[in-house]
Amino acid sequence: MAIDVIELTDASWQRHDFYMRLALVVESGAKCLGSHVGAVIVRDDRVLGSGYNGTPAGYPNCTEAERGCRRCALRVEQPEAGLAGKLYDICLCVHAEQNAMATAARFGVAIDGAILYTSLQPCFNCLKELMQVRLRGVVFRRSWQASHPDYAWVSAEYERLVDHYRSKGNIFARLDQGEPLPTVQVEIGHPI
Repeated sequence: MAIDVIELTDASWQRHDFYMRLALVVESGAKCLGSHVGAVIVRDDRVLGSGYNGTPAGYPNCTEAERGCRRCALRVEQPEAGLAGKLYDICLCVHAEQNAMATAARFGVAIDGAILYTSLQPCFNCLKELMQVRLRGVVFRRSWQASHPDYAWVSAEYERLVDHYRSKGNIFARLDQGEPLPTVQVEIGHPI
């Protein structure tokens, strides 16, 4: 699959970069032992929802201390077991894109026609969900692929979904990286 890239020279690059930076700040709240991902949903220059990946609200976090998700705990306990890309059916973590869509829904905010900015290219399931809620675009920072050999066929199906999504006039592109961004760490908790 040829991934479209929003180049630094593109007139819209700075606007996309602004929202991607917001997604990266949101990403800093992720407590997953695997990857950290942040997402924001934007329409008409307004943020409609945001989310990072982690366990469902109120459930123990996916940290080494709390061990909320057994799949992530297994990845730490048995790194040689090769669990990357496997056992998603027992993973308790809600993806950043799912959390962003759910946050908007929880507050009654319609997101059809909006653009999703995410720090990691949406996985197969998140891509299906964002198509279902009729987001008109996805801009991501880091590429994702179904790399586990047992699931090689997923890449072909993923490409078919992306091609279909684009054929309807939707954006699906990686944002070219400008200058390196400094790491931001923020402890997210309950407001005082």
